[in-house]
Amino acid sequence: SPILEPENASFFIVRAATYRDCSISTVKGEWYAQRKHAEAINAAADGGRQIMLFFTVGDSQHIQGAALVTSAASYVESADHRQHRDKKQKLSGRGGSGAADDDGPFCYRFRCEWYRTCELPISTALEAAPHLLLPTCDTKYVQDMTIGTGEAVMKALWNSPLCTLYESWSGGDYEDDGAAEGGDGAAASSRKEPPPVGEAILTDFRCPLPDEIAWPTMPGPGFVFGCNSQTMDECLGRGLFGLPAHMKITALGIRPGSSIFLYNVSEKLIFGIFESLTSAQMNLEPKAFSKNPKAQTSPFPVQIRVRIALECPPIHDDDPALNDILRARVGGRIGPLTFAQTEALGSLIARQCGALGYMSEYRQGVETGAMNVSAPPIALPPRKIGSS
Repeated sequence: SPILEPENASFFIVRAATYRDCSISTVKGEWYAQRKHAEAINAAADGGRQIMLFFTVGDSQHIQGAALVTSAASYVESADHRQHRDKKQKLSGRGGSGAADDDGPFCYRFRCEWYRTCELPISTALEAAPHLLLPTCDTKYVQDMTIGTGEAVMKALWNSPLCTLYESWSGGDYEDDGAAEGGDGAAASSRKEPPPVGEAILTDFRCPLPDEIAWPTMPGPGFVFGCNSQTMDECLGRGLFGLPAHMKITALGIRPGSSIFLYNVSEKLIFGIFESLTSAQMNLEPKAFSKNPKAQTSPFPVQIRVRIALECPPIHDDDPALNDILRARVGGRIGPLTFAQTEALGSLIARQCGALGYMSEYRQGVETGAMNVSAPPIALPPRKIGSS
């Protein structure tokens, strides 16, 4: 183990509301919990045990990282005065409350030190630790683990590639403003700083400012598929994207609802936004992308079916904003994206054609109860940034 001896440790897995909450936690080095979970953490610490927390976000089906608890959990009166109803709806992801919300407000704060951030699929974690139980809004937001399960998850997580939880395309660093909120992180003030470079990318945990609008994407990683000028029409006509067989493992994170983008390597353009209708499967259409009518397997057999989520003009490969978003990528454009990159790329595409403005107006109309609110259109006319 890199930082603790499993037999002298206690393990818990925490359900956070959003990626942003985890990002702020990595900067502020703290987390908020409900009373019963704070008492469980304190009891383990009083017994002389180190405490490792794993974090998952909503229904993303991924583990985002691990942190070591470095202080006892203590009551914070200001956090207890927050409106708990809004918090419950945010965490459960629906209007009604789940059983986990009955455990009370998130008003117990403890310090924590993050050691790893990644996007480990739950399916991979379950292969390593078959007895892993996940926290849910219908059970509890913090689930304890056996030593064996905790050790297995920890090893799987440490073998998972590093990623940043959030790579802000506008910049923003966070500092405590004295108004911490519970459970899933805290709002904080910000100051602008230039993007990190080099190894600093691995510790770039900044996230969009509270008033920044992002294009809505399903929690979890996205993916960039590839095509050329000869295969693009077939990709769009079939509603089918493909990868070579050796990329099967990299596509395991794709599931129905994942945000997908298409990179035309001939024109160096990224098209989007597409939505996956299936997980990645082998040879959904064996003859696809092949010039041989008798082909038994496609040259790009790792395939998904897609539909258009938002039709907008493409982004050119040399776009500065695009390169800022994908600055942590290695090995070219084609491949998996972190959730942060997915949300940022989707927002960039939606913003450049005006769809993000439509979405903002739609959300405001829904929230204020306005009549005859029109949903954003699926197809918008081409418009360059800055044009009227």
